[in-house]
Amino acid sequence: MRDAGVFALLASMVLVAGCAIPGRFYLVAPAISGTLTGDGMPREGARLLLRIQHRESPTLYHLGEVSPSPAGGFSFEATQLVIAGQEFSKFYRAYLQLQIGAEQRIIWRAEFSRRELGGEIRLECDLERPSRHGQPCWVADPLTHPWLVSGGLRTYRRLCASCHGLDGSGEGAAVASVGGPPPDLRLIASRRAGRFDRVEISEWIEGRSLPAEHGTRDMPVWGERLSVDYERYTDRDALIGVTLDSVVVYLESLQEDDDAILGPP
Repeated sequence: MRDAGVFALLASMVLVAGCAIPGRFYLVAPAISGTLTGDGMPREGARLLLRIQHRESPTLYHLGEVSPSPAGGFSFEATQLVIAGQEFSKFYRAYLQLQIGAEQRIIWRAEFSRRELGGEIRLECDLERPSRHGQPCWVADPLTHPWLVSGGLRTYRRLCASCHGLDGSGEGAAVASVGGPPPDLRLIASRRAGRFDRVEISEWIEGRSLPAEHGTRDMPVWGERLSVDYERYTDRDALIGVTLDSVVVYLESLQEDDDAILGPP
């Protein structure tokens, strides 16, 4: 018993000492830049606020604020935080908020591990983009950002892999319970003459706006399900794009057509 007590005392001392070690600066978010379009931008007096915070410890955060240029452009420098014993994981969340007078609107959210950061994040922000197409701000060149692809993989495993399979082949464990094998998600671009249209794929996954002539679908209408899931956090549709955007990027990473083109024709 005495040995156990000594061990517990030593463990406590190590924990206290670890938390008392002076922190070091770590890069937790790359530089972020972009352009605002739509909804009358640019607007006089508009401000952009960027919050980068630790996922499990919201008191570990950084705030940045800039004014968009007359052409709608904006940029934030890379974020470094002093990290000591309070960092329980390496994951951070980004919230980009547009403020015009008393009106405030979050136009981009993201989650990334500081161990998976790529280069600068460039955002293309269309403030009139419908929620069924994703967030107002999209990451340009998404496949160059490991954090975005791996985030989509985590969501895909949670929501999609049971039917579509871990590799997207359509051979998931739950296939027997639906009307037939789902389409091979690795061939989306091949079936569309090499075109991977993020708008089209997002709208199909979201599902609520598909016309009747598309017929019935065995895949869940994820827009409805996600809206209910996020209802306790904010306005029902406000967070759907966070899920859609990362999943669509992951699907793009699966494409076997090396010449696949992102975006509408």
